[in-house]
Amino acid sequence: MTPALAHHAEALTAESPLWDAARGVLWYIDIQGQRLLGHRLDGGGDMSFMLPLMPGFVVPGQDGLLILGLENGLWSLDPETGRLEHLIAVEAEDTRTRLNEGKADALGRLWFGSMDKTGPFGAIGALYRYRPADGVTQLRGDVGVPNAIDVSPDGTRLYFADTRLRQIFTYPLDPSSGALGTPSVFATYPEGEAPDGATVDAEGALWVAIVGASRIDRLAPDGTRMSSLSLPVSRPTSICFGGPDLRTLYITSQRRFLTHEELRAQPLAGALLVVHGVGQGRAPHAAAIG
Repeated sequence: MTPALAHHAEALTAESPLWDAARGVLWYIDIQGQRLLGHRLDGGGDMSFMLPLMPGFVVPGQDGLLILGLENGLWSLDPETGRLEHLIAVEAEDTRTRLNEGKADALGRLWFGSMDKTGPFGAIGALYRYRPADGVTQLRGDVGVPNAIDVSPDGTRLYFADTRLRQIFTYPLDPSSGALGTPSVFATYPEGEAPDGATVDAEGALWVAIVGASRIDRLAPDGTRMSSLSLPVSRPTSICFGGPDLRTLYITSQRRFLTHEELRAQPLAGALLVVHGVGQGRAPHAAAIG
């Protein structure tokens, strides 16, 4: 199946696609452009919200709000009014870092990461969990670029990638307490290929965007590659399932780091792409922000 263009806002780094069933909108962010973008599936007009800092992810919140991870912490946005509110500071005093990649689980816990934003992508980031009962908890340090965060359908496994290491890890997860066990390596990629954003489908397989490889991989729960989807862009960044039946795959991509020649050869770089009928997704969970 050949991916088609869904929306092109010429994002430097389009990321974190999110299906909003109530509004019929596919949200995604432009990191360096400091924008939240919304693509209406009914053609009713697309949306763009300028943000005060670079975003790293967007997830659904309660009462129709969206929760954004920006450079200095967690924020809420009301898409109906445009009201933006800073909720929780995370690494706000460290001017070298920003938040990157996040997903909520079925109990509303928010799993997210932080990373070096200065350019070298040093291992100064972290993996965090947020829940209202105990706030923000650091679970792992020495992270380069956190990505591929999602939880298995039964809630017993957390996926997490450090793109800088080109590895995806799995953590045993206690569904009730949110405690993590000892991680194991789930998949390792060769030089020139790096796992970025990911989503777990209804069957428990992990779909992951492979930067530098022009493809999406579908990995079985044991890490075996089940299939791959070729793309017209070399730097896919993340994926999600959307549409009324959650059978449409949306793919974000990046223009940043491409040469002028590569941009001419990849006119869809930075766009939101779409592929129909390739799998069955799950509805995103809302983060509980106290």
